[in-house]
Amino acid sequence: MKPASPRFEPISPSALAHLQHEPSVRLTKPYQVLLTVNDAKMQFGERVLWEAVNFSIGTGEFVALLGANGTGKTTLLQSLLRLVPLSAGQVMRTPHTRIGYVPQLKNFDPKLPIRGRDLVRLGLDGKNLLFGWIDPHKTLGRYWMSTKQKNYHIDKAIDEVGGRAFSDAPLNMLSGGEQQRMRIAQALVSEPDLLLMDEPLLSLDVASQQVVSEILAHRKQTHHTAILMISHELEPIIPLIDKVVLLAHQRAQVGDLSLLPMSSLYNPSMLSSRVDLQNAVDTSES
Repeated sequence: MKPASPRFEPISPSALAHLQHEPSVRLTKPYQVLLTVNDAKMQFGERVLWEAVNFSIGTGEFVALLGANGTGKTTLLQSLLRLVPLSAGQVMRTPHTRIGYVPQLKNFDPKLPIRGRDLVRLGLDGKNLLFGWIDPHKTLGRYWMSTKQKNYHIDKAIDEVGGRAFSDAPLNMLSGGEQQRMRIAQALVSEPDLLLMDEPLLSLDVASQQVVSEILAHRKQTHHTAILMISHELEPIIPLIDKVVLLAHQRAQVGDLSLLPMSSLYNPSMLSSRVDLQNAVDTSES
């Protein structure tokens, strides 16, 4: 029997409304550029996926990586993680920048014997050797972390996404929205400075999309975490967006939401649930 979903305390509508009119977060710590992309190019054989890509992301910024299907958004995200090498150009990270990653939502094997809490723990142990005793990547700045310390960080991340009520349930018993909250907790458990997210709202119902957006708003406001998100679902995240990177015709346009020629862009009640980005690109370049 699937456990009941908890009551998630959302960020107030007034706080989100404030973000809509104040694109830049009022930081309590100095602004710092965390990641810079310089003249990046990705080519497979004779096919150039994109080239001359230039942008940066800094403390507390929310960057939406947009584009029609097939423009190479996921490949660009993977190149930032150094999972796919660039054909030319470079990606530069500020030293000691911690990065969290939320991949696209996929169904878990029903036979996989893992709970939500175990998935979150992989955010600490996944890179470790000797069952987490030695961490060559210095998770949270420590070579050694006791079980008690790990559990503290795991509980903290789970509470941040409002997932305590279902964190001990098997993953295959959780709804898509609950699974996604566990994935986000997994990315947050190492206290990232920069969060990279690949379609985190995909296949979620409207209520779950709103919960995920509120989690990110909290992270942006309270922790000043920089967020780079691929998304086709714009309505839930419009109040959070500081910068847009729009991939089209093998190039990247960088700007704000005005890159998308939609008179109703800042009026979510008039916005459709899925934006035809290709039409937006064609209009903006005509």
